[in-house]
Amino acid sequence: MTTDATQIANYYCVSHIAAATIPCSLLNNILSRMYQGQPLTQHAMEYLQKQKLHSLHRLACGAITYEAYIAGLDSTDLNEHETAKALNQAREEELRARAAHYASRPIRQTTPKVDVETARKLRRQREREETALVLRAQNARQAEWKLQRERNRELAAANYQSLANTSGYNDPTPQELARYYHLEHIAAEASLTLLLQALFHGSPIADSEMNRLRTDGPEVLYRLASGQSTLESYTPVARAVEAEALIRIARAHDQALYSKYGISLKDDSLRPRMTQLLKQIEDGTRLSKNDWEWLGTLGKECITPLLRKAYHQLEAIFYETEYQRAKDPWNAVNACGHYRKSDEPGKALKLIDGISQDRLNQPKIQSAVLTTRGGALRDLYRPHEAIQAGERAHTLMPKDYRPCTLLGAVHMEQRNFENGHTWYEKARALGAPEPGIDSELRSIFQKLDASGREAMKRFLLAQNPVRYSWLNDVQKAATRKKIPHTG
Repeated sequence: MTTDATQIANYYCVSHIAAATIPCSLLNNILSRMYQGQPLTQHAMEYLQKQKLHSLHRLACGAITYEAYIAGLDSTDLNEHETAKALNQAREEELRARAAHYASRPIRQTTPKVDVETARKLRRQREREETALVLRAQNARQAEWKLQRERNRELAAANYQSLANTSGYNDPTPQELARYYHLEHIAAEASLTLLLQALFHGSPIADSEMNRLRTDGPEVLYRLASGQSTLESYTPVARAVEAEALIRIARAHDQALYSKYGISLKDDSLRPRMTQLLKQIEDGTRLSKNDWEWLGTLGKECITPLLRKAYHQLEAIFYETEYQRAKDPWNAVNACGHYRKSDEPGKALKLIDGISQDRLNQPKIQSAVLTTRGGALRDLYRPHEAIQAGERAHTLMPKDYRPCTLLGAVHMEQRNFENGHTWYEKARALGAPEPGIDSELRSIFQKLDASGREAMKRFLLAQNPVRYSWLNDVQKAATRKKIPHTG
């Protein structure tokens, strides 16, 4: 053990921790860097936390001053430090005495026994004196803490009495108490709430509760309750600890949101807005049109299947609520469209079948309802009923391309490629966007089994090898779900 390591351990009052006095140990290196005013690595900071050296960690972070660190040390730790310090000093004195003795001893001359015995008695006397000094200092410190604890209690009681005499006053809730003592980062257990109430009221705290607080509670709160700090000195330290903890909690919560929706950000500049949108969705609040457009452009990498499903679920709930409020069937149609996109065709069918017939007094809304119903039936693998609904919708609105795209999709899925192609061509002629048709055909192609994909590929290439040239580039990858072939 070197003098330097011992001095630094004494400076931070950690002589009772063996690693602190061992040169080149991790803790000794950390203390040396702190002593020299050098910054610590992240690994060193984590080590202090793992070793539960919370006061040293806050000192290293700059959350407290050295004076505040010393003032806030626990009495038990100080006792152990002072005892270890005295023992270390006694050992060093003994080593120095031996070194001096052997340096001055004549060669081959035996040291008189009386000199050794005298040195031993002197050493023991010094140890007794140092121990007595340590005990007196401990007793004085504990007496001071006891006095401050009583002062804290009296001030709290006076403050509470003043508040209680105010008209309309109500005792603070557990959440308000946690906020007052800057402990919002700690789960409000019943035992902690009772202790905070006692502190707030200025009531005495039993020794058993103090012992439990010392071992299981927040260290900063124990120092306040034991009189090692005042409310004024407690507040800035508690606020700093709380702020640091809340930041960690918020980061963990945000990361859990990203994991929940399967999002892995590559562009960190998107994080602030993306985090806000995820919190909004998690709270059940619809995204604005601008937010959804942003996701579709700048935030495109964030749109995962899980996020898309959550978005459409919120939209479906909104439009269904609007339908129930005003009974406008168009809201039901919109809700069903979003239910389908969130993989809930059963809800869509139930809602669309519940529309009162007296609300369907125009061909346009009748056709829209039938087309929407046919789409839900298609999703539920009831193709024949879907075709019937689509044909009735087309009869009502022969110039609307939407029934045609529905019929084209259902026939293609059933491998009725000729009928499917005919309906898609009618849809094109009526103004259906060509990219939308091609996207639907790609989706149908990927969901078919191997034989179905090969048959569809041959048919479409025979119709138009240029328009459907993308089929030559499609890999026969594993499909997400197969479309049943009902014949």
